[in-house]
Amino acid sequence: MPDLLLVGAGHSHLHLIAHARALTTAGYRVRVLAPRFFDYSGLASATAAGSVPADAGRIDVRALAQRHDVELVEDTLSGLDLRGRCATTTGGSRLAYDVVSLNIGSVAAAPGMEVGDGVLRVKPLSDLAALAARLAATPDAGLSVVGGGSTGIELAAHLSVRAGVGTVRLLESGPEIGADLPPRARRRLVRLLDRRGVEVCVDAPVRSVGAHQVGLDDGRTLGHDIALLATGLAAPRLVSELGIGDVDGIPVTTSLQHVDQPDTYAVGDCAHFTPQPLARIGVHGVRQGSVLLASLLARAAGQPLPTYTPQGRALAILDLGDGVGLAVRGRLWWYGGAALRLKRWIDRRWLARYR
Repeated sequence: MPDLLLVGAGHSHLHLIAHARALTTAGYRVRVLAPRFFDYSGLASATAAGSVPADAGRIDVRALAQRHDVELVEDTLSGLDLRGRCATTTGGSRLAYDVVSLNIGSVAAAPGMEVGDGVLRVKPLSDLAALAARLAATPDAGLSVVGGGSTGIELAAHLSVRAGVGTVRLLESGPEIGADLPPRARRRLVRLLDRRGVEVCVDAPVRSVGAHQVGLDDGRTLGHDIALLATGLAAPRLVSELGIGDVDGIPVTTSLQHVDQPDTYAVGDCAHFTPQPLARIGVHGVRQGSVLLASLLARAAGQPLPTYTPQGRALAILDLGDGVGLAVRGRLWWYGGAALRLKRWIDRRWLARYR
């Protein structure tokens, strides 16, 4: 039986674990190398800000693997010998494979920025999970959220209505927050943040961010008790260290295989889809799961491999706290309680597949 090693338990690999019977029927021996728990990014901001329970977006990977008779190695990847087809874990184990797939997520990038100890990053999500404890230990904390994209806006909006939080500042290097949102939706968010007392600083490139202050390119320094880095996402440093990609990710073709290593697949945020740039959003990881499964089954049967075709427009819903959300699809958008209720329904439905 060919050994299939799934490294990481992101959206795509959860789909494969849940459909492991099809893989074993096709002749694979399936193993997963991942931590025990997966935290769903769609609820990360609400969880971190304390708006929903801490385990609301958590999936027990061990329980899922046991339910589908899949071997789980509870560890993380530290080395990958592509020629010898062997993975090394952080704990020192060596796992041989015939085919490997990586689904190891992303991290908050800070190009050209000095980031000190004590700064919390939105990814990996284990960093963001520490926010609740930091807030509990620092009454009336002043917070700086660095990065005015969707995640930064979500966090600033949530924290502005959380009990026990003092001040919230949102810093964006460009001329406006939510630059990828429709203009009227963006203006709606600016009014919301202003009404909630969030200090929005645009045209404010950050040179350095530390535990107690941020330094701007114009020489100003702004103090805080807690800093959150919500800048753009990049592939984990491990990708470069392994020599299989760079900060942009593991380069893959339309079949989700490494451009030079057909026995190596990569999906989700850690992948660099070479045919066209893809935003690091969960919808791609979700949709790539079914393509990856079909590809592995076709490979075992000696059939042509399917390809991944990104959808033109995807629905995105920002959770803004206090019972409201902002839904966006292309240039269409709507704001209010209905948008958030739709998001909660989508989140619950997706999580229920793996619980």
